[in-house]
Amino acid sequence: MIKVLTKNVWVSFSEKLGTSIIHPQFLLTRYQKEAIEEAKKYAKGNLVDIGCGRMPYRKVFLPLVDSYIGVDHPEVSSLYSSNTKPDVLADAKELPFPKNTFDIALMLQVLEHVDAPDKVIKEAGRVLKPNGILIITVPFFYPLHDMPHDWGRYTSTALKSYAKEASLRVIKIKANGGFFDFWLQSLNTFLVKRINDMLSKNLSFQSVLVIPVAAISVPIILVNNLFILILGSLLKVFPKYPNYFPLDYLVVAKKTSKA
Repeated sequence: MIKVLTKNVWVSFSEKLGTSIIHPQFLLTRYQKEAIEEAKKYAKGNLVDIGCGRMPYRKVFLPLVDSYIGVDHPEVSSLYSSNTKPDVLADAKELPFPKNTFDIALMLQVLEHVDAPDKVIKEAGRVLKPNGILIITVPFFYPLHDMPHDWGRYTSTALKSYAKEASLRVIKIKANGGFFDFWLQSLNTFLVKRINDMLSKNLSFQSVLVIPVAAISVPIILVNNLFILILGSLLKVFPKYPNYFPLDYLVVAKKTSKA
């Protein structure tokens, strides 16, 4: 089976060119970069990266902390063909660390891939020290991906509730993106997924169509991304209204209990 747009190729492309307008999901990648900058404000002591994948942020945080430990589920970790392996293989619902171990925990684009988000957040809270910080990013309006490991989408209300149950106080929650971003980024993602589907058909008629479809998709993606940038600048002059169409959430929460 021909699989050009594999997960590894996509991740590598995103790591290198994710924030440029040639990337179909450049906006989401920029939000992720903003989340990393937010996390750097709290980086100190011992850090655990829950659902670390290929650990793309290890080099960013190593100079800022005493220790960095990347944790990922063994089934998910096996999907990546990389020389960089997680430090620890474990289920996020049962982390193999004593309570009050870490000063900061990262959970970046992970929560949608777990079947019990409340338990995962509670477990992150358990291993955090008192006043420790949990950084979460999670998509809201986003297509199905990494099936069958895609379990849900969560509102700000749900995220705050999970945090409270875990004795975590939300000190910041930010909804990123909006209505037009949602539609345009969704079109970009649809085109990429269709190209990938066509490439998966081996030498069938559909795989032959991939060249003209890709040729059409590239300028569409570029125009969409340019429109997102221009529209985003124009909308800044208008009053801010409630955001009913967030692409993504950033959550910063602090552990309040000593348990």
